[in-house]
Amino acid sequence: MNKSAALTKIPTYQAPVVYVTVFYMLLITWTLISVPLIASKASGLNPTLLLMIGFFIAYTWYFSLGICYRVKIEDDGNVELRSYRRTIRIHPQKIEAVEGPPFPIWLGFIRFRFEGKKTYLFFFRKNTSLQAVFSFMYTLNPEIRFRRYGKIFG
Repeated sequence: MNKSAALTKIPTYQAPVVYVTVFYMLLITWTLISVPLIASKASGLNPTLLLMIGFFIAYTWYFSLGICYRVKIEDDGNVELRSYRRTIRIHPQKIEAVEGPPFPIWLGFIRFRFEGKKTYLFFFRKNTSLQAVFSFMYTLNPEIRFRRYGKIFG
């Protein structure tokens, strides 16, 4: 497939809404159970320990809101990774690796490595639009390493 043919059909992948909803509902449940339990024991705990626990809960939410739920190829060829916390736009030439989960599971997270950073994407393994996005990225940058995702190309 040449680059001009790849640009004619621009793929987009959106994680299954049920998967993303269940993930955040579990996180909300964990928070709603943890905070009252910690608060009930707070009078006997060291303030430094409470600060560390609060930081842990806040950081968990900060990280979780940064997990991307959509990856889209823009008209100019850039890859847009969208999460609730941020939107990342990057050219495929700058993406070093796309890594699947360590075990062959149907649902999970994919890690994108680029410019010394990384971000995660909710994914459903047998999704044709996700494979179309990866094929498009590979067309623009054959140097991208796809690890633990299974046979995608050829």
